[in-house]
Amino acid sequence: MKTIFHKFAFVYILIFLISFILIIVGVRSVLDIYFVSHETDLIVKRVSNYEELVNSRYINSISLNLLQEQIMLLDGYTGANIWLFTESGDLYTTEVDEIFIDPTKYGDLSADVSEVFAGKTTSREVLNKEVYADRVLRVGYPFTVGETRYAMFINVPMPEIEDTISKVSVIIFISLSFSGILAVFLIFFITRRMGYEIQVINEAAQYIAEGNFDKKIIINRKDELGDLAKSFNIMADKLDQQEKTKRMFISSLSHDLRSPLTNIKGYTRGILDGTIEVEKQNRYLNIVLNESERLIKMINDLLDLSKMESGSLVLNKTDFDLNEVIVNVLDSFEQVIIEKRVKLTVDLAHDKIKAHGDYASIQRIVFNLLDNATKFVDLDGTISVRTELKGDKYYVGINNTGNVLTDKELQRIWDRFTKLDKSRGLEKKSSGLGLSIVKELIKAHHEEIKVYSNEDIGVAFIFTVSTQIFK
Repeated sequence: MKTIFHKFAFVYILIFLISFILIIVGVRSVLDIYFVSHETDLIVKRVSNYEELVNSRYINSISLNLLQEQIMLLDGYTGANIWLFTESGDLYTTEVDEIFIDPTKYGDLSADVSEVFAGKTTSREVLNKEVYADRVLRVGYPFTVGETRYAMFINVPMPEIEDTISKVSVIIFISLSFSGILAVFLIFFITRRMGYEIQVINEAAQYIAEGNFDKKIIINRKDELGDLAKSFNIMADKLDQQEKTKRMFISSLSHDLRSPLTNIKGYTRGILDGTIEVEKQNRYLNIVLNESERLIKMINDLLDLSKMESGSLVLNKTDFDLNEVIVNVLDSFEQVIIEKRVKLTVDLAHDKIKAHGDYASIQRIVFNLLDNATKFVDLDGTISVRTELKGDKYYVGINNTGNVLTDKELQRIWDRFTKLDKSRGLEKKSSGLGLSIVKELIKAHHEEIKVYSNEDIGVAFIFTVSTQIFK
């Protein structure tokens, strides 16, 4: 199996080798161009200086014999073989044997001679094995003495230039080789370590896939892989928390289901076998009815929540009086408020602007929040309901005095079945789905809801409702 380590190592080494070759070839080409250009400039400078020297000594003219002697001196000065063409086509050279200097053997020489007589300087690399064994740099220069013009060609053997280029290239090659070895070592170390850490994450994922959520990944990196490890640990914690909540829910819900079912079964059997007297049957039949309705509500809450989370909930948005909804829902809790001697404070906005949303859903949100408030408010406590219009939103606040929630409880308050936690009062007749339903309904309306808790306010919920749309 090809691991990510082998793939990374192969790709990195391949990129390095290609880059290494391109750098060597590129540097060699640049050096070749640079040194040839530098040598050409040097030759032209020397010949130009010599031209000034000859013209200063021989003001008007110079004989060809004397000029040929001067060329020999220039040959020694430049360290090159020199050809001198006259405008009539005669050739004077410092070559030992002039027989080998046949201009016809150089297909490009005639063109260079014409350019030089036109006043241009030429530079060309020449390889003619019939004359020279190695490449030659041929520089053409318009040499003028008085009013007489010549085409002078200085032929410098390339091996001298190539030797300099080769030495520089070797230095660069050695430097790149050392850096390449270091790079390969670093690539090996980095990819090896990365491959190991990815393997650790993979093994942890398989461990969690088997239902074990206590696995933690320890990777001390401040990069994407480190962030992945942190996210993985967060995910494991969330799954572990959900699993614990699920177990608690199953345990608690089983208890909640068993109690009404046991009552229904017992009272029904008592009526059928005559254990319960006829005059008492209506009373127990009402108990059976109430228990059945509680079971149906619990099941409906589960089905509704499932529908909301799947996104299949359809909202029928209309304009309605939000204050009227709140007052009607409050009437449903009148008996509970009286029994617990609760001080109720209601402060509703007097604005005539209507709210816009799904009437039944908003009514359910208010009902669930008030149901939560009346269950957990302490005796002789306070429940406050307030609405306020800000911009294009109504802000609805519902709070009750009582036990203050910890930060951990506030973080989990929206989770399913959280209210079945023993610390929240297992004796309360609730499925623990009310706040989860509230959260999903708020989300479906694209609104916001927040919860606060401290000694001054107890527990407070604040949510938003859009106002009516004017056309």
